[in-house]
Amino acid sequence: MKMVDRAKAALWKKSGLSHDARGYVAEARLNLVAGVTPEMIEADYCHGSGQEWVTKIRAIHSSAALTANTFGRWKTEPAELKILGLSGFEKPKLEAKCSTGLGGTPPNLDVLLQSKDIVIGIESKLLEPLTPTKPHFSPSYSRDKVPLCEDTWWNLLEHVRDWPPSHLDAAQLIKHYLGLRKQFPAGRKVFLLYLFWRPRNAAAIPEYSRHAEDIERFRNAIARDSAVQFVSMNYLELWENWKNYSGLAEHASILEQRYCVEI
Repeated sequence: MKMVDRAKAALWKKSGLSHDARGYVAEARLNLVAGVTPEMIEADYCHGSGQEWVTKIRAIHSSAALTANTFGRWKTEPAELKILGLSGFEKPKLEAKCSTGLGGTPPNLDVLLQSKDIVIGIESKLLEPLTPTKPHFSPSYSRDKVPLCEDTWWNLLEHVRDWPPSHLDAAQLIKHYLGLRKQFPAGRKVFLLYLFWRPRNAAAIPEYSRHAEDIERFRNAIARDSAVQFVSMNYLELWENWKNYSGLAEHASILEQRYCVEI
């Protein structure tokens, strides 16, 4: 059995939910954890570009559902949310369009957090890192069409064009960087957070070792003084941190009960 199929099976079992042969529940509401309702998040997903609400949100192993379950809770109480040691955010925006200024479908950030001083764009992954992805940029990604792109990011983009299939979707992250640069050019500190799920036994799984290597290679290519700071974190680290705060601890425990498995 492929590792991704083992992961799906473990998540299906841990959820305790009734599902079809593909791991889909009958309706989105059934796939949401306590404290998150469709009314909190449906509008965001329906305005996104990926049709997550129509199908993907019903998959137990869906990264869209993981994102909704983790961040949808803070639609009603954004003041409680803390991430990267930061707080004071407005309501989180899920499936936030963040245009690069180029043609085509604009990249959708899984989560966009904003405060008076801070912007955090989050790209969230669940099982995607278990399947290598070939980087792709359309011909519209040329240097003259992205004038705000910093040199180290452009050099990385050019290098990534030639990457073989990788456990990190580096092209997607670069597109998010370009979107954040275009939409938030100055005045606030901007972060691009790569937030990914790992099973408890990830250290024993080769795919996750290669994923970690890909993240480090990506991180090392970016200048430390970039206008958009790249940060990576796994969900287990996030939830463990949330358990230190009274307003976050209960939700963190609910998420751990749902998503913490070995594969």
